Amino acid sequence: MLNRRLTFWAAITLIAVLAVSGCAPRVGQGMLDTESDQLVIDLPALVLDIGADGSTSIMNATVADLMTTLNVSLDLPIDALTVGLLMSANIQHIQVSNTPDGLLLLVNGRSIPSISYDDDSLAALPGAIDAFAPDIGPMAGLLVELVDQLGVGVIARFPAMPGAEAIPMYVEGDSSAAMAAQAAQQEFLDSVGTPPRINLPVFYNADGSISIGDLSVDELSAMTGGSLDALAMGLAPLGMVRGMGISQLGISTDVDGITISIDGDALPTLDWSDGKAGNLIEVVAQTGLLSMMGGGMDSMLSMVSQLLPLVQSAEIDLTLNF
Repeated sequence: MLNRRLTFWAAITLIAVLAVSGCAPRVGQGMLDTESDQLVIDLPALVLDIGADGSTSIMNATVADLMTTLNVSLDLPIDALTVGLLMSANIQHIQVSNTPDGLLLLVNGRSIPSISYDDDSLAALPGAIDAFAPDIGPMAGLLVELVDQLGVGVIARFPAMPGAEAIPMYVEGDSSAAMAAQAAQQEFLDSVGTPPRINLPVFYNADGSISIGDLSVDELSAMTGGSLDALAMGLAPLGMVRGMGISQLGISTDVDGITISIDGDALPTLDWSDGKAGNLIEVVAQTGLLSMMGGGMDSMLSMVSQLLPLVQSAEIDLTLNF
């Protein structure tokens, strides 16, 4: 545990040293309580400049050279093709920043679906990580302890196409995509009065068979005319889940986002509120990746946009009982 703590603080020290060389204002900076008697580290965002060939530098010093000097290994998974795609979509920068309330993700200064949390969901996180990835469980516990004391962020900045107007690192106000998504969602809620509500309790029996509420899968399939094979689970995976000590896994959605819970304890939420999902759809459309994939993917994106108000407004509770 001591080695993990030393490694963690060495990483924070490295970020602080690099931030002195190349930094920019960080979204969420200044939100930490600096008047407490606890250690607080609240840094600007570290800016990584990505070249057209995929190379990375900080204030003209290549990251590779800096890592060699500091005896630290860091390989960034980006190449010239990826940079070219981002440039053609006019994606100039991507930012990741943590705050006491969540982990923010921004593309071109606009928020996309991010991670939000409170004290209870943070407290539940180390146990969940320890169950699925015990090797990193202790480090996750340390991060949870320090979330109110640590403020760091990274901005990956990409070359702009010739003639493209520079986009600020943080854009005040809602984007047109976010405003359209919020307006469509409010219009839907106004039209239906009460948000759609679906409760789906799934029970896994000792032999691997499942039932939903008081109905067997066969009975429910006969009623709906659809297949529920996606919920089936073999004996081996079922035994593995039970071996982790997990008796219930929940997935719920509402206007704020998607939340997973384990044995009734909610984990941090995938936050899609305030037009973040609309911003993400706009970014995906800008990249042109769906067009390159073919097969009517653009039509699928259009359908997702139309269904978004319903999906985001619905209150769905899927509970898997083992």
